[in-house]
Formats: sequence, structure tokens, C-alpha cells
Amino acid sequence: MELKDVVLQTLNEIENGVDEKGFKDITFGVNTGEIEFLQSFKERLFVLFEGLRQDELWTEEAQDSQSKAESKLELILGFLQFQLALIDARLDSINRQMMDAEEGNSNLGYS
Repeated sequence: MELKDVVLQTLNEIENGVDEKGFKDITFGVNTGEIEFLQSFKERLFVLFEGLRQDELWTEEAQDSQSKAESKLELILGFLQFQLALIDARLDSINRQMMDAEEGNSNLGYS
């Protein structure tokens, strides 16, 4: 079984294993921006997995398996660092939106 198949099978098992209440909790309050963010994240992960599987994508400089492994590890670390920065930015944005909404509600007399 290829890595892609394993990843897809795992995602499918996770998706089917979520109970109805958990599913409702996950989708409650999700907006279009959040859906786009998650879809984009999913696509980038898929591209990373596909890229790691393709040996011909790695430069001729990385002739031996250790060099290829190091190159792949550097790619993964860079990708994870980038994703963490995106997640931090997204969380900051959501927190600002929540604070703005709370301020708006308090100005209207809601508590």
C-alpha cells in the first residue's frame, strides 16, 4: 500500500469515526474563511506527501539516500514552520474577531 493510500485510509477512518455530536461541535460556528483555510491546508499537505514520494524530484546533488533523507527532512521542517506561522496568524485573526464581536455586544447592552 502506498503512502497516499495509507493517508487517505486514515483520513477516512477518522472522518467515519467521529460521532454525530462531535461532528456538530466541529462544524458549529465555522465560516467560509475557515473552510477555505482548512481546504488550502489539506491541499498543501497532499502536495507535500506527493512530493516526498517522488524520488525524481530530488536534485542530483542528493545522490545517496542519506542526502535525500536530509533534503526531505529540511523540506518537512520548513513546511511545518510555515504552517505554524499560518495557524498562529489565523488564531490571532479569530481572537481579534471574537474580541470585536464581544465589544460590539457590550456596546449594544448584551453581556
